[in-house]
Amino acid sequence: MTSGRQRRRVVPDYMAAARLTVPENVHVERTTLVYIAPDAATNGLDPPGSHLLTLLRDGPLSVYECAAHLGLPYCVVRLLVAGLVGSGTLLTRDPPATDLPDIEILELVLSGLRAL
Repeated sequence: MTSGRQRRRVVPDYMAAARLTVPENVHVERTTLVYIAPDAATNGLDPPGSHLLTLLRDGPLSVYECAAHLGLPYCVVRLLVAGLVGSGTLLTRDPPATDLPDIEILELVLSGLRAL
């Protein structure tokens, strides 16, 4: 039986990415989409890495979504993804560029909201 407090992790969050070497040329941001490489070697991964691969089997997710599903801080998942990209296990791509709305329309909406 557990009390009202949440159970603490046995292993601290920062240990999830402790043994990874992160290459300097890999840049991972919050909205970077992550997916499994077709020829990924999935043997011998640490538990956070294998949990991440299990999560990505259904399709690509953003780094933020991965962090939310894994229950780890964004910075830890970012290092984890960058390390697995460096080893060739994961691939990344930037999210599709979206056209920003016209600033005049936003100003009209803002002035309309202020009028309320």
